[in-house]
Amino acid sequence: MLDLGNACSGFSETEIDELEAIAAQYSEATGLVIKAASWVGGKADQLLSKVSDEWQAQITEATDLALRESYKLAFATQADEQSTSLLNQALGWANGERWHAVATGVTGALGGLGGVATTLIDLPVTTTLILRSIQQIAASYDEDVTDEDVRVQCLGVFGFGGPLTEDDQAETGLFASRIAITGATLSEALKVVLPRLGVVVGEKVLAQATPVLGAVAGATLNTVFSNYYQTMAHVHFRLRRLERNHDQEQVKACFERVLKTRKEKRKRMQVTAKAST
Repeated sequence: MLDLGNACSGFSETEIDELEAIAAQYSEATGLVIKAASWVGGKADQLLSKVSDEWQAQITEATDLALRESYKLAFATQADEQSTSLLNQALGWANGERWHAVATGVTGALGGLGGVATTLIDLPVTTTLILRSIQQIAASYDEDVTDEDVRVQCLGVFGFGGPLTEDDQAETGLFASRIAITGATLSEALKVVLPRLGVVVGEKVLAQATPVLGAVAGATLNTVFSNYYQTMAHVHFRLRRLERNHDQEQVKACFERVLKTRKEKRKRMQVTAKAST
């Protein structure tokens, strides 16, 4: 077990094991698959700074609309266990993280065929599919997605950074966003999510700006986006499960200590490996 000092003194061994598992999952979200797409983000970020204010406003408006539409549609398209209709059976089949990742890859490819114009059309569809998957993940941790507060928490996952955005203070940003959406209304949550997701969407749109070639970028990036936000949803709702028995600040302190200790251990291993070569 990692040496965690006093930060985790109020947690049982089982709970610390859970926090270590969550930390591993969080590291996965910012790991090699995500970094493989970071070159796209870097180039897009350079372009984004040169885009006119009018165009950036259009991206923000499109992102805002996509979030509001997905908030309504993601829940409305969840399967109803009490219904035996053919439509409900189809919705039940469209289930699971892998299915949603594949589906967003397909919509990304179609959206990228026409460059920027079709990418913006694809945005609400992709956002809805990802949010639908996030809601299913929340339900797997005994969250009641019929509760509007839980659905707001699901939407809030979009505020936890993005796969194309480098963030040296990622853990701080994660908990700042989590605290900001605690008990928030939909309007309040959108104020937290929109600025962060807007940057991510801007990078994605510019990466898909070239027709046809944008289809390849769209399929790749949408799949990466799905995997990233699905993993962050697991992180968020596993932490929420621990917060049922502990103060949020206590969980934050222990989780950040676990992450810091993991990083320090990894650096020591890297130094040892270099020294032995």
